[in-house]
Amino acid sequence: MNTPVTLDDVVRLLAENESEARRGLSMVPSENAMSGISKLPLLLDPYHRYFFNESDHPDRWHFRGGQRLRDLEMNLTVPLLRELGRAEHVSVRPLSGLNAMALVLAALGGGPGSTVVTIAPENGGHFATASLARRLGLRVEFLRGAGPHELDLEHAADLLARVRPTLVYVDQSHCLFPVDVASLVATVRASSPGTLVHVDASHWFGLVLGGAFRNPLDEGADSLSGSTHKTFPGPQKAVVLTRDAAIDQRVRETQDYLISSHHFASTIGLGIALLEFRDCGGPAYARAIVAHTRRFGRLLDERGITVAAKDRGYSAGHQLWLDTEADGVAPKIASDRLFAAGLRVNFMAGLPGFAGQGVRIGLNEPTYQGLAGDDLVELADVFAAAVHDTEPSRELADRVAALRLRSRFGATVDSTSPLLETALALCADALRTTPATSRHAQAVAS
Repeated sequence: MNTPVTLDDVVRLLAENESEARRGLSMVPSENAMSGISKLPLLLDPYHRYFFNESDHPDRWHFRGGQRLRDLEMNLTVPLLRELGRAEHVSVRPLSGLNAMALVLAALGGGPGSTVVTIAPENGGHFATASLARRLGLRVEFLRGAGPHELDLEHAADLLARVRPTLVYVDQSHCLFPVDVASLVATVRASSPGTLVHVDASHWFGLVLGGAFRNPLDEGADSLSGSTHKTFPGPQKAVVLTRDAAIDQRVRETQDYLISSHHFASTIGLGIALLEFRDCGGPAYARAIVAHTRRFGRLLDERGITVAAKDRGYSAGHQLWLDTEADGVAPKIASDRLFAAGLRVNFMAGLPGFAGQGVRIGLNEPTYQGLAGDDLVELADVFAAAVHDTEPSRELADRVAALRLRSRFGATVDSTSPLLETALALCADALRTTPATSRHAQAVAS
């Protein structure tokens, strides 16, 4: 029988987890950290509020809780996304990458019976795209390639001319190298001129906003989406961008029936993260992710760990795939050993080119945490020692904790700043607030 959890247990477990997180390092490529100031809205009143009145029309403030903070979405988050994403039209409504996928498929995929084309899972396509599209009544065809990191454009041309899809949804999830969007768009335009091309850049989004990857909209894509917590260091949320007013209108007409609360506080937190990204070295951070990933792949290879795509420089982005099975260590065991050493990684089946499971890691959060230079050599030494079980995990965990004593990317608030004092006072006030239910219970008890 499970022991009931008390509020004391909640606070204790949160404190223990926070202590462990501050000593450890996440290398899960689909996760990232964010600054304390960008998390502040999640603790305050906007977390509880709806916001719908984007036009600020006086007759449309049916939900008034977000009225005072309206400008933080419309004059901070949205303009920064337009600027960094180079798109005239932005939706900040999606709650996650998968939620954005559902919105785009529903808005642009056509009516029941329409055909959409996406990337085959063995070439890196997202596991959920085809199933979700079929649940919306759409037919699904796949783009394929001879290897796990490429698409066959001749096959694509034949497929597109034959099925004339409403939408090509480019959905790389397991991805070491990005799709050549410009060539794919040219193929679509030549073979099926009426077909829209949407690029889901969830894993690449921070690299796109930082200029380390080319913007798919510049490459001819009709629309772009991405989650904001992978290579971009923001809240767990997603956005949709386009330069086409008609596409934007279709997205807006659809989102009203798929998304109610769009998590207003997270949208404000996203705006703060975008401001930090623009003004505190976002492009340098994006370039560093790419450089660190390629270097770390080489460092692991030199330490006896089999890294996929060695012949292509290991990766063009933030992910590395490790075949520890080939090195005599089952991926689950490798993950366990790394966790004991303070390093969190993915182990999973379904990585393109892998017969069984592999270990998937990312250098996005380590880069955000400030690791660079010789730090990467030390991290590779710890990583390899953990996988091969050549040093005690406790000693390795202490070395990881030492690596965490770095400066993070983003705005640094001086300890004497009035801004910090105000933020801390807001946090303290939020924690001191006693719920009315507790006061009622106390009154009854007395």
